[in-house]
Amino acid sequence: MLMTFLNDYQARPGELVELRVPDHLVAKAKHAPVHPAPPSPVQKNHILRRMANVAAGRPQAPWVGLAFELPGRVDATALAAAFKKWVLRHDTVLTWFSTERNAGPDPAGVTLVRHMVAPEDVDLLPVPLGEFTSGDAVREHLREQFHASTDPMLWPPFTAGAVLRDGSSTVYFAIDHAHSDAYSVVLVFHELRALYQAELDGTEAVLPEAGSYIDAGAEEHERAAALQADAPEVKSWINFLLSGPMPSFPLDLGVPAGESRPSLSFDLDLLTGDEADAFAKVCKAHGAGFSAGLLAALGIVHRELAGRAEYRGLSVVHTRHDRRWLAAQGWFINLVPVAFPLAEGGAALGLPELLASAGTAFRNACKLARVSPLRVAELAGLPLQPDDAAVLPIVSYIDGRHVQGSRDWDAADCNGLYDSSPSNEVMMWVNRRWDRTYVKVTHPDTPEARVNVPHFYDHFRQVVRSIAQGSV
Repeated sequence: MLMTFLNDYQARPGELVELRVPDHLVAKAKHAPVHPAPPSPVQKNHILRRMANVAAGRPQAPWVGLAFELPGRVDATALAAAFKKWVLRHDTVLTWFSTERNAGPDPAGVTLVRHMVAPEDVDLLPVPLGEFTSGDAVREHLREQFHASTDPMLWPPFTAGAVLRDGSSTVYFAIDHAHSDAYSVVLVFHELRALYQAELDGTEAVLPEAGSYIDAGAEEHERAAALQADAPEVKSWINFLLSGPMPSFPLDLGVPAGESRPSLSFDLDLLTGDEADAFAKVCKAHGAGFSAGLLAALGIVHRELAGRAEYRGLSVVHTRHDRRWLAAQGWFINLVPVAFPLAEGGAALGLPELLASAGTAFRNACKLARVSPLRVAELAGLPLQPDDAAVLPIVSYIDGRHVQGSRDWDAADCNGLYDSSPSNEVMMWVNRRWDRTYVKVTHPDTPEARVNVPHFYDHFRQVVRSIAQGSV
C-alpha cells in the first residue's frame, strides 16, 4: 500500500456511486442512546483539538482513507451490502459523540458523551452521481465528500463509494481519525474484498473476529486515570521532557515560533527488498531491531548535519498487545520518547555502539507504549502541544508485509489516503513493503524547508544504505 496524500492521488474517471446511509436512519441516529464507555484519551484529544481548530477557522485533516481497484465493473448493491457488514464488525464505527458543559476542572469546558447506533438501524444504499470525465474531477469530489462526511460528532463518521468502469472499478473509503489509524485503515483492504466477494458468491466471508475499540478505549481511559505523578513510567516521561529540548527537526525550516505553514510531502525510496533484509541483519547483530536501526541512522544525520550529541525523538508504536485487538478498527498507536547519545567524550560513537544504544533506548521506550503521554503532560503541567494547531514531529515505522493481503497491494493500486494540515515541523513515516522500503515526509512549505528537508533525507538514505552494506 502506498501512503498517498489526496493532492497526489491519481484518480481515474468513471461513473461515481456513493454508498449512503438513508436519510431516515441518519435522522434516527441523532437520537441514539448514550453509551457509558468514555472516549479513549487519544480520541478525546483528537476530538477536542478538532473542535477547537474548527472554532478558530484553522484548516486540518482529521480523516484517514483508502482507495483500491477491483476487477471489472463493481456490483454497487453487493458492495453496499459488504460495507454494511464491515460497519457491523467494528463497534466504534457505530458511535458518535456529543458534548455536555462541564462545571469541573476540564480546561476544555466540555465532557464528551458517546452515543451508539443500534445494528438494526444500519444500512447503506448505492446512490449514482453520474459520469465524472476526469481524474481531477473525481479527486475534487472525494476531497469534498471526505471533509463533509467524516465528522465524529455526527453519524455516520465515515463515507464510501466507487468509481465504476468496465475494466476495473475504484473503491474508496474515509473515516474520522477518532475511529481508525493508518494501520487500521490498511486492514480494510482485505476485509472489504473478502466481504464483497462473499456477497457475489452468496457465501459468508471467513474473517477473524474483530475486537472492540470501545472496550480497548475504556481500558486505556482507566489506565490513564490511574496514573499518578510518582509512577515509574510517569517519571520516565517527565525525565525525558525535562532533560532536554522537545524533539525538533535539526535544520532551519524558516517558520517563526508559534506560526505554521501549509505542508508539502514527498516520498523517497530507502532500500530494495534485499537491502532491507541486509539492513535488518546488521541491526540485529548489534542489538537493534529495524525501528531502532532507523533511529540510529537518524541520529547519525542529526550529528553530521547539525552537530547534535544526542538523539531525541518521538516514535510511534502500536498498542495492539492483546490478540483481541489484532483485527479491530481503532486508534491503536501511541507516542513514546526515545533518547540516546550520539557521542561520548567528544568523540562520535561508532556504528556498533550506536546501534546497541539505539536498540536499548527503543526497547525501554516501548515499555511506555501503554502510558498516555497526554495524562503524563497533565500530571507534569508540561503541555506536549502548546496549542491546538501544533503538530508533533513524529517518526513512524510500519512493516506492511505482516498485513493480510499485502502481496496484492500493487496489483490493486492500493493507496492509503490522507490530507495534510498546516505545520511547523517535519513528520516521517517509513513503510516497509515486500519489494522496497520508502519514507514519506511532510514539511512546511517554505524556501528554507524546500532545501533543507530533502537535503536531510538524501543524507538519511545514504546512511541507511551504508548500514545495510555494513560500511558506516
